[in-house]
Formats: sequence, C-alpha cells, structure tokens
Amino acid sequence: MNTCQKCQFAVANPVGRLSVSRIGLFSDARFPGRSIVSLRDHYDDIAAAPTAVAELFMADIHCAARIIRRATGADRVDIALSGNTDSHVHAHLIPRRRDRDPLPDSGPWDDPRERRPLEPLAEAIAIGLLSAAFDVVGAGPLSS
Repeated sequence: MNTCQKCQFAVANPVGRLSVSRIGLFSDARFPGRSIVSLRDHYDDIAAAPTAVAELFMADIHCAARIIRRATGADRVDIALSGNTDSHVHAHLIPRRRDRDPLPDSGPWDDPRERRPLEPLAEAIAIGLLSAAFDVVGAGPLSS
C-alpha cells in the first residue's frame, strides 16, 4: 500500500521499496532526481519510532542517497528530515550539482529558481532510471 492508513501520506511517483520505507520521485525541475523517502509505518516524529526502526530508516536514507547520487551525477545529496507539514516521518533527498545549481553552497530552500515540476518526458525518464537503479541494488519495486 502506497498510502498511510492513519494519515493518508502518500509517496508519489514510486521508484523503490527499502527495508522500512518507500521512495518516490518528487517532481522538481530545479533538482532532477529529488525524492522522498517515507516510513511505511506511521510515526509522527522520528523520536516516536522504535530505535531499530529509526536506525533502519537512516540506513534506507543512506542507501537511497547513494543511489540518487550515482543515478543523477550529483556532487552531493542534501537530506531534510521532515514531519512538520505532513505528520508522517519522511525525508527529502535533494541531489545537488555545482555546475547546475545557482547557489551550490546554500540550502535548497534558498534556491531562487521558480519551483515547477519536471516536464512529462523528463519525469518519466527519471522515474524509469531511479526504478531501475533501486531494482539493481535489490531495493525492489514499491508494489512488492
């Protein structure tokens, strides 16, 4: 199931399933490959999750960041653990490239470019590329 039964948080554009989480592409033309990793089980706060779940979630984020970095050619992947707007633990993984980023040494929230979704073809290519990358490392498709 892609949607949390408790809070209805959903991962859009699914690309993979990790040990305790799901990952989906967040369509953002400024940062191609931007993704969201979301715990499959509902927790309002990472501190509310059992320690073992929190540790596996961090391992999932680490794995996902490495895959995204390699798949996108990013110099680094910024990670923001969230839960303020949506009361479901999730992390934004934002690939950063010094050659394409107007403010490479600032946070992605400071990016001056207008936020807009990827063009449909670029989005389909990104979903396919990330899905294949997650499948190759054994982090299977979201539906499994």
